[in-house]
Amino acid sequence: ADPLPHLDAGAAAAGADDPLRRALADELAAADAVLIGAPMYNFTIPSTLKAWLDQVIIVGHNAGPDSSLAGTPVTVVASRGGSYAPGTPREGFEFVRNYLEKVFAGMFSTEVDFIVPELTLAHSQPAMAELIPLAEASRAQALDDARTKAKALASRLAA
Repeated sequence: ADPLPHLDAGAAAAGADDPLRRALADELAAADAVLIGAPMYNFTIPSTLKAWLDQVIIVGHNAGPDSSLAGTPVTVVASRGGSYAPGTPREGFEFVRNYLEKVFAGMFSTEVDFIVPELTLAHSQPAMAELIPLAEASRAQALDDARTKAKALASRLAA
């Protein structure tokens, strides 16, 4: 309903003095845990997620060696229509997990975990029909991973 604008030179130069960027950074810093939905679109993250990241990453304020987000648990659900796992033909096209891991673990020093349902297009693409059992197994694993992560976060946040 209210998409974030892409970062412009003025907001980038203002850093934490930009009201929108400061509000987004403060909201992120106040989170006990962060959940990111990141479907793979054309081998990368959606532009809306990239716009949010560009607004919220403020080097010297919340990103860098003394990040205020250090230790915050971040869970990324990174779905994709095909498979980009190690050993698959498209392994080298995996830019979602690699990028988000560098941002969250590298720039923010958070504890980042990924839940990765793959082959989500298998049911709708006839050429992928033989992959339906793998897609169903991936979905089941992702749901199990999500339940396990939710229980672990609930325990951690209750402590």
